Amino acid sequence: MTRCNDHYGLLLRITVVILIIWTILAGGMWVRFWTNSSSSKFPDFGHYENFTHTLSDEQLPTNDNDRRIIAIGDIHGMNESLTALLNKISYDTQKDILIHLGDFTTKATVEESLTVLSFMESNKILGVRGNNDQKVLEWRAWMDWILSQPGGREWLREVDDHWSDYELVPEKGDMPAFDSYPSSMKKPDWGNKVPKGWKPLGDHYQVARAMSRSQYNYLRSLPLVLYAPAGHVFFVHAGLLAADPSRIATHPKQPLSHWPSIEQHEDDIPTIRKAQELALLSDIPQNQDPWVVLNMRSVRKNGKPTRSNKKGIPYSDLWNKIMNKCSGFHASNTRLGSVTRLTGQLAHLPCYASTVVYGHAATRGLDVKRWSVGLDTGCSVGRRLSALVLDAKSFPSGASGDPTFDFPSEATDRFDAEPSFQGAITQHTFDVLPSATDSRIKFGHAGEARIISVECH
Repeated sequence: MTRCNDHYGLLLRITVVILIIWTILAGGMWVRFWTNSSSSKFPDFGHYENFTHTLSDEQLPTNDNDRRIIAIGDIHGMNESLTALLNKISYDTQKDILIHLGDFTTKATVEESLTVLSFMESNKILGVRGNNDQKVLEWRAWMDWILSQPGGREWLREVDDHWSDYELVPEKGDMPAFDSYPSSMKKPDWGNKVPKGWKPLGDHYQVARAMSRSQYNYLRSLPLVLYAPAGHVFFVHAGLLAADPSRIATHPKQPLSHWPSIEQHEDDIPTIRKAQELALLSDIPQNQDPWVVLNMRSVRKNGKPTRSNKKGIPYSDLWNKIMNKCSGFHASNTRLGSVTRLTGQLAHLPCYASTVVYGHAATRGLDVKRWSVGLDTGCSVGRRLSALVLDAKSFPSGASGDPTFDFPSEATDRFDAEPSFQGAITQHTFDVLPSATDSRIKFGHAGEARIISVECH
C-alpha cells in the first residue's frame, strides 16, 4: 500500500511539473507575441495580384438590345438607397450586368455594409475595389496573419472580450491611450502589431472583423481596374491617366503617341485599338500604382497624383485633353503596322478615344465630360446615389471598327432631360417605377447613355 502511495505521489508530482512547464512555454509564446519588436516586418496585406480584369463580350454585351450595363457610384453601405436605385432602374437580375465602382462598404453601419457586401458577393456582381474596400481587405488579411502568430489567437480573443470597453478611433484622430485597459491592450503594443498609419478599432476594422470568409474572398477577387475592349471603356474607382504627366503627350514612351507595332493585324482596327488601350494600363507607370487608381483625384503641377480636390488639375480634365486629340487611324497617311513617332505638341494623336467611368470624387459630384463619367454623388453624406446605364444604343455598330468613322471631339457637360426606360423587364425582383426620369448624355464615339439617380437618406 505504501508503495502504491509513493508511485501515486510521484506521478502527481510529474503531472504538476509538466503543467508548470506547459504554462511557462505557453505564456512565453504569449509574451513573445506581445513583446515582439516594432521593427518586425509585415507580410503583404494588399493582395494586388488581381490588378486588372478584362471583360469578355458576354460580360459587357454591346449589341444586345435586351441587356443593359449598369455602373453604380460609391454606395458606402447605403443599402436602402441602393435598393431604391435598382428599383428605379427596373434592374433585371436575369439580363442586366451590374458593375459597382468600389467603396460599397463603410461609412454606414456595420450591418448595412455587410448587407450590401452580401448582395454583391452572393450575386457575383462585377466591380472594382475602392480605397475604403481596400482598407477593409487589408485589416482582414492582417487578422489572418495575427491568428497565424504564436499567441495571436489569444490576443485577438482578448480584443474581442474587451470590445465594449474601447473608444472607437475618430475619423482623423489618434489612438486612445488605453490606460484603463489590460496591459496587453496598450497603444505601444498595437504599434508593434499593426503597420504604421493604421488605425485599429475603426470603421474598416469592424467590417473586416464581422464579414464572413466568403465575403472576404469576394473582396480579394475584385480587381482595381475593369477593362471592356468591346466598348472601349475602363471602370475604376479613382482614376487612370491617358498619358504620363511627367512627359509631353508626344513623347515616344507615351502609348498614344504612335501606332502599336502589330504587323500581322495591321488592317484589324479593333485589335489595334485593344493593343493601344492595354498599353494605357501597362506603359503609364501611374496606372500600375495601386495607390493612384484607388485614391487619385487630381494631378499636381509636378506631375504627381494627389487625393486633393483643391490642389492640381482634376485628372479627368487631363484624360479628356488627351482623348480629344485622338483623331482615329484614318487621319494619318502612315501605315498602321509601322511605329511612327510624333514630336512636338500636335493638335492630333494617332489613336481612338476611350472612356473612363469612375467614382471617389464626391466633392465634385456628378462629373460628366466627353470621355469620362464621374459617378460619386455623395450618397453617404445625404446627397444622391447615381448610376450610368448603357445599352446597345451606347455602342452603335461601326463605331468600333470602321476606320473611316468620325466622331465629335468637343466636351459635353450638359444634360438633356428625357423620359426613363419604359415598361417593366420580366424576371426581375425589384419594383417598377415607370414614372422615373433620367438624363441622357453622349457616350463613346457616337453612342448615348443615361444617368439615373435617387436621393439618399
